[in-house]
Amino acid sequence: MRDGAEVVRDYNRLGLSLRDHPLTFLREDLQARGIMSCRKALSAKDGKRLAVAGLVLVRQRPGSAEGVVFMTLEDETANMNVIIWPDLFDANRRVVLGGQMLAVKGMLQKEGDVVHLVAKEITDLSILLADVGNRSSTDNTHNNDSDGERLVVRSRNFH
Repeated sequence: MRDGAEVVRDYNRLGLSLRDHPLTFLREDLQARGIMSCRKALSAKDGKRLAVAGLVLVRQRPGSAEGVVFMTLEDETANMNVIIWPDLFDANRRVVLGGQMLAVKGMLQKEGDVVHLVAKEITDLSILLADVGNRSSTDNTHNNDSDGERLVVRSRNFH
């Protein structure tokens, strides 16, 4: 069994894995798309435009926030807090609420120790999760056996 298949099995049964993070297996693909790791993004300068991707851990749309959605993405390096203004949410409702893995392009906002990415563009990359089980962390090759188990990520949603 490939490393990725073991991670997929862990996530589908336990909701987590003590092995590699699923995005570890997709990092080269993400870099090719110009997507940096959350840790690298967190150390970028305030106001920098950048793109990150991650599993959606939490979506929140508190009534007191006037339609703003707060989302937390997780990759293999760190978590990134994302702010989605109401107009962008309305234009991307299905993607924001249904995506298991999202890429977000936006502007980094830092105030002291608080760091957010203010979203300008959101892309659903959940389809990439289907290939995690076909990959290994020990080599760069992967087979195309799409008959394997598909990774399911369960996020927490608060409204």
